[in-house]
Amino acid sequence: MGRATSQHLRVKLLAAQQRGRFAVPSSPNERKAFERRVGRGEIVSPHYGMYAFQDYVRSLSARERAAHALRTVAHLHPDWTFCSFTAALAWGLDVPNALLLPLSVAVGPNAHKRRMRGHLRCRTVTGDEPCTVRGIRVTSLERTLLDCACHGGFRQGLVTCDAALHWGLITLEQVRAYVEQHSSRRHGVEAARMVARYADGRSENGGESIVRAVIIELGFDVPELQVEVDDPMRPGASRKVDFYWQLPDGRAVILELDGLKKYYADTVLESERGAREVARRFAEERLRESHINLTGATVLRASFSQATNEDYLFRLLVRAGVPLDR
Repeated sequence: MGRATSQHLRVKLLAAQQRGRFAVPSSPNERKAFERRVGRGEIVSPHYGMYAFQDYVRSLSARERAAHALRTVAHLHPDWTFCSFTAALAWGLDVPNALLLPLSVAVGPNAHKRRMRGHLRCRTVTGDEPCTVRGIRVTSLERTLLDCACHGGFRQGLVTCDAALHWGLITLEQVRAYVEQHSSRRHGVEAARMVARYADGRSENGGESIVRAVIIELGFDVPELQVEVDDPMRPGASRKVDFYWQLPDGRAVILELDGLKKYYADTVLESERGAREVARRFAEERLRESHINLTGATVLRASFSQATNEDYLFRLLVRAGVPLDR
């Protein structure tokens, strides 16, 4: 390849990057040129038929990589409609990393079920009016939430529905009415009905939604979310807690999710400044917890992995006195 071709490929990679997409070849010769550079380690192919600079792909989170793939496919096929968790991604809702790919495309009941090397699947969708969100055709928000619950189950469905409620994209009444009207005879209908029953926009992130789903599945009373607890050390000030139960005997039990995971996610730990920031936030959390303890409440703390360990969480809440829903 000559200098002009190399420059052409570089310009194409940069142009796609600026648009939040991956580059795709426009001819067989161009594909071969991209593949040669992949073989030499100059660029990478994050998904079949898509190309990007290695450092750029490394800088992207799993969600950002999936969004790039989605925008790339949507650019190539503007008439396609995306559904399920892919539509949820386009709507800006929380989607667990494990469900970001493959991308889901809506097709009619008699359509050919196309697949593209593991990053694209087809799902049958009927009776829905698609929308355009950020330039991408997707299923309606109501249908998207229903599909996420039916395809992903109660925990994952609650994540997306909580997020839609949290950001004011839909009301709980709309969710419940749509599920009641459209969920009959669908695989996963019970999960969708549970999501409609327990969805709560006060949940601030997907991790909290999943832990609340586990609490509900274990049979405990549903906790209140983001309750403001007075801080005895700062009169007139209050602190929000993740999960709150007021017990029949007047005691309060509070469950706080360990925030270390989020600290590590947004801090550059390799730097001294990053390490100091983690230490500062950790100290703030411990100070916050000590103040809450002064209220007389039973304060429990768990990491996300502990809170999703059903046996551990069950024993923790039972010993704290959290009642089971009779």
